[in-house]
Amino acid sequence: MIQEKENHVLDSAWLFAAQQTPLDTELWKSLRDRTADELKKNPGQGVETIARAAGVDPERLDMWLRKPNCFQSARRVGEKPTSFLIAEALERYFEALDKAGRNPKDRCPFRVETSVTQAVIKGIELARFMRETVLIDAASGLGKTESVNEYIARARKGEGFDCPVWTIELNEYCISPKAILSLICTSILGEDRYESRPEFELSRAILGATEGKNGVLIIDEGQHTADATKRLGMSILNGLRSFPDKGAFGIAILGSGETYRRLKTAKYAQLLSRVEDFRVDIAGLGQGKNGQHALTENDVFAVMSAWGAEDKEYCLNAARQSGALRTMTNIFRMSMDLYGTVDSAALRKIRRF
Repeated sequence: MIQEKENHVLDSAWLFAAQQTPLDTELWKSLRDRTADELKKNPGQGVETIARAAGVDPERLDMWLRKPNCFQSARRVGEKPTSFLIAEALERYFEALDKAGRNPKDRCPFRVETSVTQAVIKGIELARFMRETVLIDAASGLGKTESVNEYIARARKGEGFDCPVWTIELNEYCISPKAILSLICTSILGEDRYESRPEFELSRAILGATEGKNGVLIIDEGQHTADATKRLGMSILNGLRSFPDKGAFGIAILGSGETYRRLKTAKYAQLLSRVEDFRVDIAGLGQGKNGQHALTENDVFAVMSAWGAEDKEYCLNAARQSGALRTMTNIFRMSMDLYGTVDSAALRKIRRF
């Protein structure tokens, strides 16, 4: 009887140890990085979108991506730990994506590092590590947003999904101090419940949540702060700089250059002096002057090669249009969707230059 009890205890201990077996770290990193890449391809979707598609609880997946050692215990004897089940679900989901092939609806299905990507990432890193406000200006369609998504993907892979990199996107409907502070709070703290709180409390909450994290706030479509019909635009920019001034975090503001043009007027000389030295100005194809960052022909060739296109003359003409790389890749997407190819004949059916 005593021997049986001892054997039972040993068996229970072995089973507990088996249930606590950690998930393979390399597998977890691989799935985490693939998730980051998928989010980069489709920036409109979040972790919850992938979770639902993979059949995983969104909150658990979000935690699992941040902490590989969570959910290690099995709930019942003979069951796999939740951590393993999440990994298996993601593997099945990504395998299905790979079998389905390229989706023409994806705006950026390929990772192509261009000169614009490099310039934007350097600007964001400058804002982060100098804790300054950096204006990153470029014409529409050069790849600013895709570059931001690439930076976020790299940060998630290198630092984890809880890396201190926060993003907001402005539009015509959120150009007020409270609206922008609410967006920042939601991005940093992860809860959408700040509209009713006064601006001072929002600012204090942001400072408290970012202290000591050495983070960066990325503001896309930042040109809306310079909208001539919005009197608060420059006041908002002036208020935002208080965060870098306090050493809380850096701010990278991506836009079309309109904010800088407004700042160049004498009225905003003091604010201009705080951002001019750190500005990153990116020109279009063949338009860079005196060492200015610019889209290059090699960038165009790299993107067209990733899509399988071969007509260099056509692609260069497309990239010189208003919309630049966006115009070119939109043509690729439509050509793939309608004709299943991006050869010269198909591209010219979509649009001639």
